[in-house]
Amino acid sequence: MNLGQAKSILIIAFLGLNLFLGYQLFWPDFGRLTDVAVTAEELSGLEKMLDENNYVLETSIDRGVKKSEFLKVSANREVKEGIIKNLIGQVAEVDYTDEIIHYRASDLSILEHQSGLIQVDFNEGVCLGENTEDLDKSEMQAKVEEFLAENELKFEGLRFDSVEKENEDQETFLFNQELDGKPIFSGHFRVKLDGGTVNSVAIYWLKPVERIPEREMEVIPATDALHNLVNNLGPGVEKRKINKVELGYYTEEYEAEKWEIPPVWRITLDEKEHYYINAFTGNLEQEPVILEELPANGES
Repeated sequence: MNLGQAKSILIIAFLGLNLFLGYQLFWPDFGRLTDVAVTAEELSGLEKMLDENNYVLETSIDRGVKKSEFLKVSANREVKEGIIKNLIGQVAEVDYTDEIIHYRASDLSILEHQSGLIQVDFNEGVCLGENTEDLDKSEMQAKVEEFLAENELKFEGLRFDSVEKENEDQETFLFNQELDGKPIFSGHFRVKLDGGTVNSVAIYWLKPVERIPEREMEVIPATDALHNLVNNLGPGVEKRKINKVELGYYTEEYEAEKWEIPPVWRITLDEKEHYYINAFTGNLEQEPVILEELPANGES
């Protein structure tokens, strides 16, 4: 091989490398080599399908390849002692039923459910201050977080999630649990307000026991989760808004020592409905229990 041929081969190799790097940089869907799970064509197809079924996507979709593993958890029953100590103290009237322990004090009561759910009801409510009707959402959130901190209820890993508004005065501030930057949607605080007064707090806190890294797998793309949700719900009678699509963990409440929970895509519709799609199987998980369905005042 002479010098001229060697130069030609080097030039061709150099140009080929530049073309490959340019493809990677300016065409991120190229061959999935850039760890993209959702191509631009697939995203466009999703938006068309949603439009045909009367849904509109109002949030961005994480298009990257995601992996996750099962998480083994238990109900964190240790939090009960701290809640009772901070809110009631040592003296309280206690009633026992098969499923609920009911602690009573002069100004509040606490229901402890077998599943680990704790419900705190304030008899007269706790006012968060004057003129709260003039505060915006972020200012009210700060007030609620201040209330939780003052009562030593602002646990590590607690993160604000959303506000559910029932009417002009009644609203619920929802917080959930976070582990290493990933939400555990089942671990939650529901702080119920009426006109700027806290009426109740429902607490279900999970204790992560262990991760199961040997069972780590690639999860289904968010686009597949949305397809499956629409297939389950059917076309919308009116235009429905998809506000958020987020990867985390979800489980129902179990009366067990410990259990495994899978990763899920949580899809929020119309800023008030949460649906959970199993990120491994693509199945729609059961919806969570809401505060209004819980028995009150120790009734079973």
